Amino acid sequence: MSLTASPFGFIARKHPSGQTRATAYTIASGYGTDIGYGDFVILNTNGTITAGAAASDTIGRFVGCEYIDSTGKPRESKMWPASTTATNIVAWVEDDPLTIYEVQVASGGSGYVQAAIGDQADLVTGTVSATTGQSSQALNATLKGAGVQGQFRIVGFGPDGVYDATNNPFPTVLVQNARHPYVAVKVAI
Repeated sequence: MSLTASPFGFIARKHPSGQTRATAYTIASGYGTDIGYGDFVILNTNGTITAGAAASDTIGRFVGCEYIDSTGKPRESKMWPASTTATNIVAWVEDDPLTIYEVQVASGGSGYVQAAIGDQADLVTGTVSATTGQSSQALNATLKGAGVQGQFRIVGFGPDGVYDATNNPFPTVLVQNARHPYVAVKVAI
């Protein structure tokens, strides 16, 4: 149980097959926003990925990249450093909509009690750690409510099993991508 805000992005916790796999995408050379390990990302109409934002369709979780930098040197990184000029860019994304992720709820998640299961919420963007490359995305503390579409469907609570948000202002929850561009959306229960 976390009594402080320390968002860590999204962590893959389980999949019906028992495995998670990353698919190769690309990032536009010079793209000006950091993408951290564990950030949810958006698939653009031009086929590149960008950092996720609230209320957008998200393709999956970014888990690293490789590229040839402007000096011709091959690089591998847990994060995409903003404004990097590169070629042969490969971005690895876990894009299976059945994967279940753990994420911390942003401050004020008082609605995150047992009844939150089946509801939905959007992500909250964060700042990528320049030291570790780790994401700091979190889940919005405000639930969407019945009949409203959010980005993530709440399917359970984190490993500590604590879901009394009155005693835990920053619970962790288990979620699935509810706005995947390859799957029909289903609103909150």
